[in-house]
Amino acid sequence: MVALCHAGTRMSALPSITSFKKWLRAAAPHQPASCSIALHGTPASLAPKLANGIAAYLNEYDADGDGRWLAVPPDLVPLIAEDPDHRHLLGLEHDPDPHGLPTSPYGMQKALTALASIGHVVLDSPLATAATCRLKNVFHVGLGLPPDGLAECHIILNPTLFHATCLPQIVGDVFLEWLNFQPAAKEALRGI
Repeated sequence: MVALCHAGTRMSALPSITSFKKWLRAAAPHQPASCSIALHGTPASLAPKLANGIAAYLNEYDADGDGRWLAVPPDLVPLIAEDPDHRHLLGLEHDPDPHGLPTSPYGMQKALTALASIGHVVLDSPLATAATCRLKNVFHVGLGLPPDGLAECHIILNPTLFHATCLPQIVGDVFLEWLNFQPAAKEALRGI
C-alpha cells in the first residue's frame, strides 16, 4: 500500500530505512507532535503484517495523518538507533547511552520514545512498552489475554478470535475513534 504524503511524495507503509527517512523528512519540525500506536504482545504469526496493515489502513483513512503513517518493526529500530544522522534528526545526539552503545536496549528505547513523540508510527517492538509508557500521545494495543501485562492498554484483543486481515481495521478504527472522541482532547494530544 502506498499513500500520498503531505509534501506530495509517495510513501509506503512497508518498513524500510528508506521509508523511515521519507517519514522523518515529512515530519516537519514546525508541526505539533501527533499520536502513535504501540503494539504489545504481537504474536510471531502476525508480525510484521499487523503493524504494516495498521499503518496502511491509517494512511488511507486518517485524513489528519496526510499519508505519513509508518510501521516500525523490531528489526528497523537498531538501524535507526545506530546511525548518527538519524539520532541527530531525532534529537538524540546529546543523550548518550550510559553503556556506550546506541543499539543497547537503553539506546533503542530512546529511539522508540523519540519516534513515538513525533507521531504517525506504529511501533511493534518488545521495547515499545517501556519506551512509551509515559507518553500521552500513544495509543496502546494489547494482543493477548490478561494477565499478560496488558492492563495499561487502551484496547486488548484476543488475536485467536479474529481473522488476521480484520485486525488492522479494528485497531485503526478504534484508534481513530479514541483520537477524535473529544475535540478539546484531540487538540491537546496533537499539541504535545
